[in-house]
Amino acid sequence: MDMLKLTDVTISYKNVPTVKNFNLDMKSGQIVSLVGESGSGKTTVIRAILGLLPGGGKVTGGQILFEGADLLSYTQNQWRKLRGSDISMIFQDSGAMMNPTKKIGHIFTEYILTHEKISKKEAWDKGTRMLERMRLPSVDHIMDSYSFQLSGGMRQRVGIAMGMTYQPKLLLADEPTSALDVTTQAQIVRQMVQLRDNYHTGILMVTHNLGVAAYMSDYLIVMKNGKIEDQGTREYILNSSVNEYTKKLLKAVPSLGGERYV
Repeated sequence: MDMLKLTDVTISYKNVPTVKNFNLDMKSGQIVSLVGESGSGKTTVIRAILGLLPGGGKVTGGQILFEGADLLSYTQNQWRKLRGSDISMIFQDSGAMMNPTKKIGHIFTEYILTHEKISKKEAWDKGTRMLERMRLPSVDHIMDSYSFQLSGGMRQRVGIAMGMTYQPKLLLADEPTSALDVTTQAQIVRQMVQLRDNYHTGILMVTHNLGVAAYMSDYLIVMKNGKIEDQGTREYILNSSVNEYTKKLLKAVPSLGGERYV
């Protein structure tokens, strides 16, 4: 059975469809990337999966199934239980989602306490262990820091650690590397691939960077103007696609020292 299945999903704002007839079949442990330029509907799709469409957006057609359960019929209580446990999300800048007046340790502890009834000390220790498991350096220093005191890459790695606390079956990643320099991007990408290898976590990633997507994905879906423009395995997209838009995106992949990313 597919872990995640979207069938003919249409998403509308004020009755105007922004994503039309979107289909996806995703297996457990698979890494799938939604690729396309800004405004192509990529982020809208993953926000719909998590029931977090902003500004009056609605799924106006189709079906979203997670392990056979119809997410579109979920109550707020069911969503609360699902988010952060079976499905987690990493945002474009995890630091922006963190309260700048609270230290990382307090933010992490509060997050854990929303999911299980344990003492603050146990929650703090669990957060520390999670940072260690993600191989972050100086975890006590990180726990005692405010988000603005950490680099963008370090904030993002903390965000991934939080998202992975309950070993979710599905990790939704919205442009997780876009605000980072190339070296840090490579670190984050490697870390996400390790998550899949170690925990069999399925990852659905949104990115405008076809290089990052091709490096880590099993399957790529190219989106344009709210529709699927092209799709296929990494090998197909890189070597065999005849789609003009896909070719244009490939040409835009940056090269490093004369060597292309992919």
